[in-house]
Amino acid sequence: MTETEKKEPVIGHEALCAQFREAQDTNQQERADAERDRDYYDGRQLSEAELASLAQRKQPPVVFNRIGPKIDALRGHADRMHADPRAYPRTPKHEQEAESVTDAIRFVCDQSDFRAIRSDACDNLLIEGIGAATVTVQNAGDKAEVVITHVPWDRFYYDPASRRQDFSDANYLGVVLWMDEAEALERWPDRDAVISAAYAADTAGETFDDKPRMLWSDRSRKRVRVLQHRFKHKGQWHTAIVCGGGFLRDPQVSPYVDEDGVPQCDLVAVSAYVDRENRRYGCVRRMISPQDEINKRRSKALHLLSTTTIITEEGAVESIERARREVNRPDGVVMTRQGMRFEIDRNADLAMGQFNLLQEAKAEIDASGVNPALQGDQSAPSGRAQEMMLQSGLAEMSRVLGGLRSWTWDVYRQVWYRVRQYWTDERWVRVTDDEKNLRWVGINKPVRQWELMVQQAEEAGQPIPPEQLQQMQADPMLQQVVHVQNELAELDVDLILEDGPDSITIQSEQFEQLVQLKQADPSSIPTRAIIEASSIRNKQQVLEHLDQGGIPPQIQQQMQQMQQALQEAEQKLAGNDIKQAELQVKQGELQLDAQRLELERFRAETERMRLLQPPMNPALTPPPGGVFVGQR
Repeated sequence: MTETEKKEPVIGHEALCAQFREAQDTNQQERADAERDRDYYDGRQLSEAELASLAQRKQPPVVFNRIGPKIDALRGHADRMHADPRAYPRTPKHEQEAESVTDAIRFVCDQSDFRAIRSDACDNLLIEGIGAATVTVQNAGDKAEVVITHVPWDRFYYDPASRRQDFSDANYLGVVLWMDEAEALERWPDRDAVISAAYAADTAGETFDDKPRMLWSDRSRKRVRVLQHRFKHKGQWHTAIVCGGGFLRDPQVSPYVDEDGVPQCDLVAVSAYVDRENRRYGCVRRMISPQDEINKRRSKALHLLSTTTIITEEGAVESIERARREVNRPDGVVMTRQGMRFEIDRNADLAMGQFNLLQEAKAEIDASGVNPALQGDQSAPSGRAQEMMLQSGLAEMSRVLGGLRSWTWDVYRQVWYRVRQYWTDERWVRVTDDEKNLRWVGINKPVRQWELMVQQAEEAGQPIPPEQLQQMQADPMLQQVVHVQNELAELDVDLILEDGPDSITIQSEQFEQLVQLKQADPSSIPTRAIIEASSIRNKQQVLEHLDQGGIPPQIQQQMQQMQQALQEAEQKLAGNDIKQAELQVKQGELQLDAQRLELERFRAETERMRLLQPPMNPALTPPPGGVFVGQR
């Protein structure tokens, strides 16, 4: 095989460009409808012709956007119902290390702000019908960092023959980028001829074009369109970077693999709905017609109420135009000839008919997509009742929310594949599990002989003295690496999503029940259980105070003195003065019992004062924090 044959791409440039043109041409109507859906969400619901007609009638262009708040409510619920990844071992020997996989995935999601990325993808999913993100690896110095990046819907293209909701049957997927020529030359300095040739390429399109709209390039600004193309070739995922003039990076097998070494597509996407023509659309599409009727009916009713019809005989008034002006004035006067017909019709019947149809259109859009039960019944007697109302309101959105949940799991799985493949060196990640646990987790951490000996001694309850520990650290014979702790490449785990419930109302209900039980029987419910169920800001400090016994410093000092006196008495008892020692022991025990009674009175008074305080206003209770630290 010659050197030229070795460099020959596995697939030609024209073939990949043909795939992009196929996606662009076939899905043109889908993208146009998606752009209209976005306009309706933003409140741009009247066409240019309708605006001109309203201006001609001197009627204000009033739009009552019922779509935007409904989508915002659903997006807010989806943000609260985020899924928490957790790794479970497939074999008993990986039971301890599986927790480090969970920590690593959470660390990557924290660094990439995945919660905001998921929210943006959910926004595209609900409105345009497609949400997407990439899970790639970027070099940061000498480390390989796993990065999650959101892909806007108008920069994503796909195989139009794909029918599945998650695009798992697609033969190609891609992302459209626009960049300045200088940036392109900096990234691919050896492809200057290819970049220059992009200015001669010509293709049609609107959604994928730069803003303002261009073709393959912008000659004035010198901006080039670049395709990050993923495609299947001989059953394997390949990647290539393409522009109008040729390859910026030749096609190659995807560098990202799964646990079995199978090449993976780093682009993860999902759609809300798929029609029989394989067109993707979101929740807005089903509300377009009722929203149009609301705008039209209200505009028509307003027009009818602001106009007046005159029914008259010829000659009943001296001037028809003057009579028309006077009738439309609030204090107008019309002079008519006696005995001739002159009637004024305010169109009340027609306006009432339009108003009735308007009410029906509002009821229709309220009952579609996200019904008012999403916000819960504020008069419900318990949090469980509110939760049931919420679930009832989301029943018909199960397909969309289920797709978002599956997409989230796919992203987590791809993150695990990247971490497993590229995190081969020792590194430390910071993990915050909840409000009190901040810890560092070692990944691929080599464990030396002396470290293993220290660990075994601590587990046996016999810590090594500092002097001996220094000698062990300086001993060359004990510096040998025994094994690697949390070696991700050798772990075999399953990823499971743990849904985060909308627990605000449930938590409030549980707290109220605990307080009621405590008031009925103070000895049945510990004070610590009530504090843990509450949502007070300084809960951790209160719990730490309880862990110390809740004893004032002066009482603690007195109890320590009593215990010291008892120890001295026991030492005397070990000698010859038995009777005197026994007497001192009894006296000490009596004094200690008195201190304990005083302590019990102190705790009882503290509990009584706490119960006398007014309860917290549930509306002012801050919601629980999210799973990932530092996310907005």
